[in-house]
Amino acid sequence: MFIKKMGRFLSFESVDLKMVLITALISYLLQINAIISGEPLYLIAFYTLIPWIPLLALEGVWKIQNYAAVAFLGLFTILQLGHFAEHFIQVLQIDLWDGTVACPPPLDNFENVSRAISNGLRDSQLDPTMYSVEQIIKPGPDGLSILGLDGEPLIGPAACAVFGQLDLEVVHLVWELIGLFGTAGCLYFFSRNIFLWIAFACLCWHALEHLTITYFYYFDQEAIWSGYRQLWATYPVSGNSFVAHPVGKEPAMLNFYEAGGKFGLMAKFGMFEQLTGFSGMPGRAQLHMGYNLAITVPTVLGFIKEATVIRNKYLEQSFSKLSTQELSNLSLKVKNVKYKKGERVFSQGDLSDRCFVITKGKADVILEQENSPELYLATLSAGQIFGEIGLLDDKAKLRSATIAAKTALECLEIDKKTFADLMDSETGEFRSDDTKKELLKLANIRLEDIDRQGHLGDS
Repeated sequence: MFIKKMGRFLSFESVDLKMVLITALISYLLQINAIISGEPLYLIAFYTLIPWIPLLALEGVWKIQNYAAVAFLGLFTILQLGHFAEHFIQVLQIDLWDGTVACPPPLDNFENVSRAISNGLRDSQLDPTMYSVEQIIKPGPDGLSILGLDGEPLIGPAACAVFGQLDLEVVHLVWELIGLFGTAGCLYFFSRNIFLWIAFACLCWHALEHLTITYFYYFDQEAIWSGYRQLWATYPVSGNSFVAHPVGKEPAMLNFYEAGGKFGLMAKFGMFEQLTGFSGMPGRAQLHMGYNLAITVPTVLGFIKEATVIRNKYLEQSFSKLSTQELSNLSLKVKNVKYKKGERVFSQGDLSDRCFVITKGKADVILEQENSPELYLATLSAGQIFGEIGLLDDKAKLRSATIAAKTALECLEIDKKTFADLMDSETGEFRSDDTKKELLKLANIRLEDIDRQGHLGDS
């Protein structure tokens, strides 16, 4: 049951399958073109994802409209998973693939090109391209190449994960604050979810780390001591792919961020080590991956806890007497349907085989009479149910009025069998006597209105 709920929640419900297939094709073609063109990894990922952004945005808005706070929590769960994935990939690049943390990566600019030419690494006829490098030869303490066991320089990726923005301080800070305030908003709705409280506590500490680092980066830029800056030489290897070669260090005046502030509070070379003299803290990349693991795991568990009772908020309005679990089960049995402005959902006299709950737009209730103009009885809006009268009256079994879309209309369709279960308070799946009474009361009111309006129309 849980897998079925999650499958529905994570699938496209508001976007047509044709649009999904077209988007997938465009995404695939852009990805292949980027690979053939020799674009860096972050641009390949960017071109692959960009066609999906409009569809995901539309679906996300629809999910929040229909599933409310659970969809909001799902959004932040996805953000945290993406954040952790970036950190995890960066650590893999460092520890498994001999990557170097140089973010943003060195550029193929005039200075780096000049050094490459001076060291005989590059043809003097090749002009700077201003492209970022993809591969970096690892530098040692002296700023020169580290050699592997085979005597060749160790070379690996620029360890900046997929999108290359992971260690841009303002990007990371904004990402953290969005997660922090988003999780706080989720706690407003799910205040008893212990997993979200754990995630929120970890987010507070992680945000403090990045606020500290960002302060050093933007507001403590005064040069305070002398040090050394790494020098790079860059040269192309194929297409738009470039390598950065370490060619030593130069004396420079460093601000606190460059000298150690970028390591934050608890990472290796960070404030904790500086203040206590302790040595042995993990590197920044490994530490922050650990932070994000401590945030992501409880966030996912918190979402799973709430996802076990995912329910459509419009069903919750129409069937308020059902329990949370019953509403969750009912949400799996409904079908999303759409109607254009002016289109009839059903006509008076049609066979009654289903009822509807409006999720978006408005619908007119129309009484048709022989030799008389149509009577507009009411206008229904989001959260209201219609079509239930014919399902309640076993003798009539026909529609007592016409329903037409006053605007573009979206509804949840409830079939006859499911509605019968809702009305069977003894053996039905939901067994809610209160729900049965509410529906009967609503149907009686509407039948009285139809009868009264019909008499007024005849007079």
